[in-house]
Formats: sequence, structure tokens, C-alpha cells
Amino acid sequence: MTAFRPIAGLSEIAGDVDLLLCDVFGTLHDAERSFAPALDALACFRRGGGAVVLVSNAAEPRAHLCATLAARGIRGVFDALVSAADVTRDALRERAVVPEPGAARGPVEAVHIGPERDRVLFDGLGITLGGSAAAPIVCTGYPEDDAELDEILVRAVRRGALMLCTNPDTSLVVGGRVLRFAGLVAQRYRHLGGCVVETGKPGPAIYAAALAAVRRATGRMFDPARILGIGDTPALDAGGALAAGFSAALLAPPTGDLPDLAGTGRRYRLSALVW
Repeated sequence: MTAFRPIAGLSEIAGDVDLLLCDVFGTLHDAERSFAPALDALACFRRGGGAVVLVSNAAEPRAHLCATLAARGIRGVFDALVSAADVTRDALRERAVVPEPGAARGPVEAVHIGPERDRVLFDGLGITLGGSAAAPIVCTGYPEDDAELDEILVRAVRRGALMLCTNPDTSLVVGGRVLRFAGLVAQRYRHLGGCVVETGKPGPAIYAAALAAVRRATGRMFDPARILGIGDTPALDAGGALAAGFSAALLAPPTGDLPDLAGTGRRYRLSALVW
């Protein structure tokens, strides 16, 4: 096991990093307030010549999420932004239904599992939300009413449907309340024999999309050895970055055990994102 080295702030390691892949929720804001020291840290990093990509498991496409973040005062501190919704939308475009050999590509069909508010993910795609034999499942969250969830998943397995999961996180306890996420549905689908593709962290697709986005935004290529993923979730943020061949900085209390994560990149631990 490679230990996470404690650091006081990003400035301690900024000289070894050219590109920062930064988590959003829990790292830059908590849905009630934005974290000013974290935004200042990103601004300082960019002033020193570094580039920043926000990498989020949100079900909001890029433009929609940028507007949401701007309303929270999170603007001007990143070069590019990629969300799991963007990766999912690209996958849906690639899987557009073709009625018969040689026919023109038709509208994409999909089955959505998750809150209705997440259907912004489908805006502008010409998506038909249905359940034909060719329709993949897009899972953005845990349904409020799961009475028919297993039946829906069993039918999907029988027809060989692929599941695209935007947020592989499973659950979180907040104030004694258990919050359930899309990853819990994905676990159940895999257990039933279904195939799941993670379009959010720690899956590889969102990291590939992040590198493509920053190349478009800056015209620069980045050495993986000088890329740092930062966030507050060990398996998703740190684990995803390390699996992609990057280094990782995990926001975690100064004491307590951290999981053993695969990967050869450098590992850092700090209490919050500060400069």
C-alpha cells in the first residue's frame, strides 16, 4: 500500500503539476455555499501557468452545469468542464437506433432511471424515452419509488440492454439519513447479469473526455505524470485518477485510514482544497 502524503495546500505540489482535474460537489461547493478558499486555489494554480478541468458526475450537460456553477459564483477559475452527462450524451449519439441495414440513423431511444430533474441530460438529443429492444438504460440516480425497480432491471437484462451510469457512487449518510445514488442501481443490474458502463468517475471515459476538452481549450498536451486528480471521494476521485495513470489528492481529515487504491501515481492528502 502506498501512503497518502499529508500536505497543507496545493501550493506545496503545484510545481510538479501542469493539469488539475478537479471534482465539483464536495470540493468546490456543498449545494448551500461555495468554498472561497478552493476557488482561490484554482485561480492561483492557473495564474502560475497550470490548467484546470472541472470533472463532475453531475447529470447536467456542460452548458447547463456551467450556468448552475456561475450562479454559485464558480466562474473564471477553470479552462474546461466535463460532466458525466456529456459522456452519456456522446454514448447515446453513437448508439442511435438504425431501423434496418442501410437505413438512415433514427432518433435515439433510452430508458431513464433517476429523478425527473435529471432529464435535462436528454435536451436537444431527440431522445424518445421508451423501452424497445434496442434502448439502453440511462441511470442518473436512485428512483424515489423503487417498487418496480427490480422488475424493470430484469426485463432490461433479458433484452440485453446496456446501462450507462452517470454516478457510480452508491450511498452516503448525511445527518443520519441514507442517500442512495445511481451506483446502487448499477450494482443491482450487474448482480442480475446486466452490463454497465460508467460514464462518470472512476470510469475511464470521463477522463478521456476531460483531456480532449482541455486540448481544445488550451491547445496543450499534458504528460500524465504531471496531471493531478483532486476530490473528496476515495474510490471515485482518487481511485479514478490513479487508475487513469495520474496522481491524486484526496480531501480527507488528517487522521483515519484510507483505502488501498491501485495505481502508481503520487498520492496526497489535505483537509480541504486551499492554496
